[in-house]
Amino acid sequence: MSQQLDFTGRVAIVTGAGRGIGRDTALGLARRGAKVLVNDYGGGPDTLRAGSIDVAQSVVDEIRTAGGIAAADGTSVGPGESAATIVDHALAEFGRVDIVVNNAGGGADGRVPDLSDAEVEGQIGSLLLGPFMLMRRAWPHLLEQRYGRIVNVMSAALLGVELHAAYCAAKAGLIGLTNSAAAEGAAHGIAVNGVWPVAGTRLNDDLKNKDQDMYDRMMQFRPTQVAESMIFLASEASEVNGEMFSVGGGRVARIGFSSGGGYVDRDVTAEDLAANIDVARAMTDAVLVTSAKQEVNRFPVALPG
Repeated sequence: MSQQLDFTGRVAIVTGAGRGIGRDTALGLARRGAKVLVNDYGGGPDTLRAGSIDVAQSVVDEIRTAGGIAAADGTSVGPGESAATIVDHALAEFGRVDIVVNNAGGGADGRVPDLSDAEVEGQIGSLLLGPFMLMRRAWPHLLEQRYGRIVNVMSAALLGVELHAAYCAAKAGLIGLTNSAAAEGAAHGIAVNGVWPVAGTRLNDDLKNKDQDMYDRMMQFRPTQVAESMIFLASEASEVNGEMFSVGGGRVARIGFSSGGGYVDRDVTAEDLAANIDVARAMTDAVLVTSAKQEVNRFPVALPG
């Protein structure tokens, strides 16, 4: 049995912590000694139906009953002023911020032209703008103490899922946000990583009438199996930075982007590419791409003078 990670003295903000993965993450951090601001707006998964602070408070009550320290926050993530409210609340309660887990969000399905403006804006606001704003408000405090851990909850859906364009677009945006923040924070003790979770939560409910087999499979995976990996990435023990992990059902695997060797011709024309598209598409000599600079630097080597 590995030695338990110790979060004594650390303060964590966990958004969307009233249910599912967020709840188990908040409970796990508190059990290991962290003081936790349990944030949840208590509303529906479509991000548009507000609820009450009771959802967050129920998790706080559970933490306190177990001897932990926590406070409830019912602020809806998204706008900059909401992020400021959340961070200020954590500072007022606990005096510092060390960890941000951007877990809040939801989704509404519909074809690209059929989603309402409110549905698109609600999803992108909670799933992408919310994490960005919360990171911005917490960042100065992390810089000052030269330490921080940020975990952004992404989704395999960022690869594209029919009828979920807004959700997929927002989750895909977290890749650029995570990698950029990781690069900025590296020299200051701030690590930023992403998780692609697979777990049975209420966000899977829309699968019931679309793909029963997938729904049944997803519901077998427990949220805590994802939460435990997020807790590690939020710890001092983790030196990982700027990476993404697919997590669920007891499996943890790094996710990355690969670039193939490609078709090379300095004077390439559309007709040349038409004749060689299979070469361009092949993943021969593929390498893991970890930065924009790395990918750009491949071109002088690939293209002779």
